[in-house]
Amino acid sequence: MQKGTPFRLVSSDVQPVVGTAEYSLCSHCLAVQKTATPAWQAMAEHVYANYDINHQSQGAEPTIFDSAKGSGPRSLILLRNFLDTGELAEEGRLLDFGCSNGNLLKSFHGLRPRWKLSGAELVDQWKETVLALPGVEAFYSGANPAYAGRFDVISLSHVLEHIPDPIPFLRALSGHLTPGGRLLLAMPNLRQNPSDLIIADHCSHFDEDSLAYVVGKAGLGIELLSTTMLPKELVAVLSLRRPARVPDVASAEADARRASTKARCLFYFEMLDEVRRTARACTRESRPFGIMGSSIAACWTMLELEGEADFFVDEDHNRIGHQLMGKPIMAPAQVPAGAVVFIPMSVAVAERIIDRWKQLPVDFRYEPTNRPD
Repeated sequence: MQKGTPFRLVSSDVQPVVGTAEYSLCSHCLAVQKTATPAWQAMAEHVYANYDINHQSQGAEPTIFDSAKGSGPRSLILLRNFLDTGELAEEGRLLDFGCSNGNLLKSFHGLRPRWKLSGAELVDQWKETVLALPGVEAFYSGANPAYAGRFDVISLSHVLEHIPDPIPFLRALSGHLTPGGRLLLAMPNLRQNPSDLIIADHCSHFDEDSLAYVVGKAGLGIELLSTTMLPKELVAVLSLRRPARVPDVASAEADARRASTKARCLFYFEMLDEVRRTARACTRESRPFGIMGSSIAACWTMLELEGEADFFVDEDHNRIGHQLMGKPIMAPAQVPAGAVVFIPMSVAVAERIIDRWKQLPVDFRYEPTNRPD
């Protein structure tokens, strides 16, 4: 699907990845996917074998700024929004599938301290860390663990995008819900965050339409599907109630979706190409040069520049003072006067950042065509 020079790839834990990817439209779920070739599978397995989550902040999860639910750790903002979607009892059982080091479990315990919590991961790298958290009763590992009982809530924060075949995955996991239980999902929104395409181990790339299609085919009902609860992310609350109708994969409606999705993705690839072209032009000036952010887009930009940047800039206090790719992460106020700072995010995000720091003697730059919406 991609045209032109292949893009460099970044792992979901924000580290350089060697390899390339092929893109396609899934004939079963209508989502944009990286083709699960043996080479891609080997690349993803290498990423997971060396996973170092949130290493830029010594394990602290990303901070969300100025959302409708305030500022704070991403999992806390997600859960505050979830509590608004329906009454949640003071006692119950929650399973966090893909729990990593337990950040969501910690946030949930603070909101519902009488709930019994469990975590699940493919490997047991974080087993002892998770089991030591307050409220946690169990940790499960492996592809198909034997869960003890059913759960009132199963959370999947940044999990579904890693799954090559999401329909049977959701169908199977929902079988562990209580009759009135709910699934809570959060994942990148391709329409707001096209840089999701260059995350090496993200196989499935969703927008509202493709996620709704997958959920319906899995036999689940949508209680909520939001593009605004978390920046650049989809948040969904699902239940076992009757699903909405979805078109057959061989229908004219499905064909129209495929054509529209393909055209949009080709536009995203062209847009990303413009972003890296503009970033490269910025490095030709004889001034200190930095990249805004210390996550996926920033790491990808540094790779495309062959390391030709002096520093990263971030507003997240958990990351300031640490390093990414051997370069320091600075606060905006620490940037040398007269330096150029390239913002690889969308125009809307770039303009908000510039407005917050317009008093600084810094030359902020961005690509004006970076408008994914």
